[in-house]
Amino acid sequence: MGAFRPPITLPAAPSMARRSPIDTLLASRTAALAGAVPAALGGESAAVHQARVASRRLREVVPILDDAAPSAGRASAAVRRVTRALGPVRELDVTARLYARATATTPVHALAHAAVGGALARGRAAAMRDTRRALSPAQRRKLQAALDVLATEVDGLPVAAVAATVEARVAKRARRVARALDRLGTVYVPERLHAVRIAVKQLRYALEIAGDLRRGRTATSLRQLRAVQEMLGEAHDLQVLGEHLRAVEARIVARSRPASRDLRQLARRLDDECRALHASFLGRRAALQALVTALTAVPPSVVRRGTAA
Repeated sequence: MGAFRPPITLPAAPSMARRSPIDTLLASRTAALAGAVPAALGGESAAVHQARVASRRLREVVPILDDAAPSAGRASAAVRRVTRALGPVRELDVTARLYARATATTPVHALAHAAVGGALARGRAAAMRDTRRALSPAQRRKLQAALDVLATEVDGLPVAAVAATVEARVAKRARRVARALDRLGTVYVPERLHAVRIAVKQLRYALEIAGDLRRGRTATSLRQLRAVQEMLGEAHDLQVLGEHLRAVEARIVARSRPASRDLRQLARRLDDECRALHASFLGRRAALQALVTALTAVPPSVVRRGTAA
């Protein structure tokens, strides 16, 4: 069988040349996704990440156009397919990177190292095959067609037509963060911490839209959300790596107890790192709660007027 040849790059959406902020918002995110997907399907880990982030940012734009565009629902479903298709590959890429970092300072038994590396490589190859099937040329054409129709339907749409929707969406996302913080508690529970991370990420993307449409000065808030997201993302990724190590350890314990012991010890070290990140986040929780309270109480257009754009 010949080497995989990624599909041709999708053409940029025709709305790139339009001047309406809504047109520009949609077109720039469509172009970012179209530009990253071919390399992602070719297996480039950086492109996988870029394509997934682009799909998430595009997914945040499409729902605010529901009232103005009958095709918004179809476009949203098509973009969501991209996010889901790339998710397993991205997670395995992050897991492999963190494993390499962890073992650079704490080497493990050769058998353990080979077993983990092989499991990650096989998992990524299988995930990449699934991704290519999910994002076949036919599916990508459907995606581009849906986005083209959407761009036509909102051509020239003024910001005022979606302003209330954008501000309501930011407030809704902020309330979701507040609920996740309420459920977090003070004891390290990975699932609860991950729920905060997801809610913060969704709020960040919604606030980016508000900023791009000049519905307020959002730079300071976005920096705060990005820092929290990165901290919680690190904790989640380390926890996922620990789960991989435990799964491999269970398979090799009968073959080599020293190899099994090394993986078990490394997994425990990762657990300690996760708990340290959790404790660090608790120190920032009050500031995050203050931010989401402000975003819930008033529209982003009147929040942080004194911050830099």
